[in-house]
Amino acid sequence: MKRMNKTKFAKAASAAFTGHRFYNFSQKELIKERLTKAILEAYKHGISNLGIDLMAAQIVQSLKSSCPGMTLTAAIPFRGQADRFSANDKMVYENLIASADEVLILSERYYTRCFLDRDEFMVENASLLIAFYDGREKGGTYYTFKKANHLGIPVVNVY
Repeated sequence: MKRMNKTKFAKAASAAFTGHRFYNFSQKELIKERLTKAILEAYKHGISNLGIDLMAAQIVQSLKSSCPGMTLTAAIPFRGQADRFSANDKMVYENLIASADEVLILSERYYTRCFLDRDEFMVENASLLIAFYDGREKGGTYYTFKKANHLGIPVVNVY
């Protein structure tokens, strides 16, 4: 792991991601296309430090060579988060973590609010939230979307 403390980011140059874990698989390419467009648009407007979500992180990693200064930061809610992932998701996750520019582990252990605290950390350290949010009024994506709106942080919803 590259870094494990809570860093205060250059908020004006940072974007965070949030999205529902489950989506209609037939829409995967459309979601990737919309995420790519949102990431490139953010980059054009000076956002160069981007947070992690598995699909978004893969896109950021693929764009870094053509977007000078673009970085990937992983805010991990607790050590061992990927322990229960499927073998494939775990492999993708570990490869992305290994190639991230910065890795922040926010807690050594799981606790009830760790995901919400991670979501708050991301929003409080970003000037833009890129979301895949379908309007459901429950869950971490809803919480993160609502928090960004409350703080006046612009949200690009690629849903």
